[in-house]
Amino acid sequence: MTVTIRSSDIAELAAKPELMKENGTATVVAGTGAFVAPISVLREISGAPDAVQQLANMVEGLAEQEYLYAMAILGTKVTGLANTLYYLPVPEGQHGPRIKVAIDPAHTFRRGGIEATVPFDEGKPASGGPISPALEGQVRAFIAVNRAALLAYWNLETSTDEFIAALRPIA
Repeated sequence: MTVTIRSSDIAELAAKPELMKENGTATVVAGTGAFVAPISVLREISGAPDAVQQLANMVEGLAEQEYLYAMAILGTKVTGLANTLYYLPVPEGQHGPRIKVAIDPAHTFRRGGIEATVPFDEGKPASGGPISPALEGQVRAFIAVNRAALLAYWNLETSTDEFIAALRPIA
């Protein structure tokens, strides 16, 4: 779908609800590498003392939206963990590989749920929601056992079914 917006009038965006996120910031136009955002959002960012970081965060979020097609939701049978994991490869992302862990509820991801993010880099702590040291250790053990398969999928070098087949649960 291509939508051309020739006016700065936000009313045109309002007439295209498929382009607006619930929080009203920016939306990826799927498959185009482009996004739509009200000018006010860009003005707000440009005037902020941490403008570069805010822009980097927006770019990161938009890049994740572009790669949602490759998201893998990994359950207990695949991982050996009681909590559901999801893995979203964003090879151009600023953060590097990481795995998200469902905390509450533990077996699914849903809007308003609590999740934590565990980076592959051992030197970086988990972030997001509260994660116990034991659960973080299990996620890091899963990463260690499956590093080659996870990185191949991160770099979009393998299909989802090949990726899932290559994963080994932890004990």
